[in-house]
Order: sequence, then structure tokens, then C-alpha cells
Amino acid sequence: MRMLTMALGLLVSIVAYSQVTTDSTRYQSLERVRLFGIGHTDILDTYLSQEKSTGTELHYLSQTFSRHADSKITREMTHHLFASSTGTRGNNNSLLTAIYGFRLGCYYNLDFSSPSINLMIGGLMDGTLGGAYNTRNSNNPAQARIALTIDPAARLCWGFRIARFPMKLNYAVSLPLIGAAFSPNYGQSYYEIFSKGNYDHNIVLVFPFSGPQLHQMLTFDFSLFKTTFSFGYLGDIRQLKANSLKYHHYSNAVVFGWKF
Repeated sequence: MRMLTMALGLLVSIVAYSQVTTDSTRYQSLERVRLFGIGHTDILDTYLSQEKSTGTELHYLSQTFSRHADSKITREMTHHLFASSTGTRGNNNSLLTAIYGFRLGCYYNLDFSSPSINLMIGGLMDGTLGGAYNTRNSNNPAQARIALTIDPAARLCWGFRIARFPMKLNYAVSLPLIGAAFSPNYGQSYYEIFSKGNYDHNIVLVFPFSGPQLHQMLTFDFSLFKTTFSFGYLGDIRQLKANSLKYHHYSNAVVFGWKF
């Protein structure tokens, strides 16, 4: 429990610190992105049910990319909120899920002969906080989602023009490499963990062999009426196998919004 409390405190502290430094520091390049999304999700959590549930998922992303003058380092800060109401066969809307994701990291900008192409390679700290509630369960109806990982990441941007209109394609990908996550043990209740303090390997190691994960997004930017609009595809693969339990959360969504 002490490790869980420390992980939550670290995540909250980093969010607060990053917000202060972003607001108080001047950058040569500063880009803010706001995206909304809607799509399909597929969720399995054997702690709550042996059946997977599917349904509609809503997303909101707030991203900030900043770069100092005369620097090859670009910094990213992303807030990602997503929620879904899913169900199994014959039990519609039986699983309610809400998750907040926070990513903070840096990229190194690689130079190319063409100024229209920008490749960035770096890493992110990826925090997840949320939960799921099964309306059909009387025992073990809820499950927490808490994780903190280190993700190698890359971004590729290609700027071009059609007639006089500037446009850009952006692709971002990250793969959680190592970290920690909270997981109850098979048959263990939250009452045992939090009320009785019965710890049973509830902080588990996250690495590719415990469940491959992938975060990616492809967007297309275009300018219209002095505003840069963006739309595209968001895909998330979240998996974990620990404590005799299996979890996956697959998301495929269309996103749309603007940049400023």
C-alpha cells in the first residue's frame, strides 16, 4: 500500500510541476492541440467477468509541444481522458469505465535535408489513473486502473501544400517498456487490501512480456479561416497478465479538433 500511495503522489506532483513550468517558461515554438474522439472499444478484465465487453468510447486529448530557441529538444505534455459504457452479449451497458492518462517527456529532433520532414525520437513517462464498475456484479463490482510506465516514443511530421493551402501529416507512436501497475490477486477483494491491509503482490512489474502495449495516433492538419483543424485516427492497445488475471483494453477512435 505504501508503494501505491507513493506512486499516486509522484504522478500528482509531476502533473502539478509540469503545469507550472509550462505556464512560466517562454518557448520559441509552442503548439497546443485539443482533440475530441469517438470510437469502439473492446475490454476484458477477468477480475470482473470472464466475458469481454464491447461498446462506444469517448475521448478528449489536450496536448502541448514546446521547444526552446536554439534547441533540438521538444517537450510533450498530454492529458488524455476516455470513458466508455460497454456490455456483453445480452447485458448492454453493464461495464462503466473512466480513465485519465498523463504523459510527459522529451524528443530529440533529427535533421533532414528537407525542412518539411521532422522526425523526433525520445521517451515519455506514462501515468494511468481510473477504474471500471460492473453493474451486474454483487461481489467484486469495481476495479482500479493505476499504472506508471516509461515509454520509448517517436513522432514523424510531414508538411506539404495543395495549391496555396498548407497541410501536415503527423504520426505518433509509443510502446510502454517497463513500469509498475496495481492489480488485485485472483479472488482477492478490495476490502481485504484496503481495510485489512492484506497485501498480496498487488504492485506488479509491467514489461512487454506481461502484456504488449501500443499507443499510436495519425492525424491530418489543414488550415481554414485562419484556424488549423486536425482529424485522424487514435489506436490504443493496453494489456496486462498478472496475479492469475488477464486484462485488455483495445481502443479505435476517430479524433477531430484544432491546433493553436
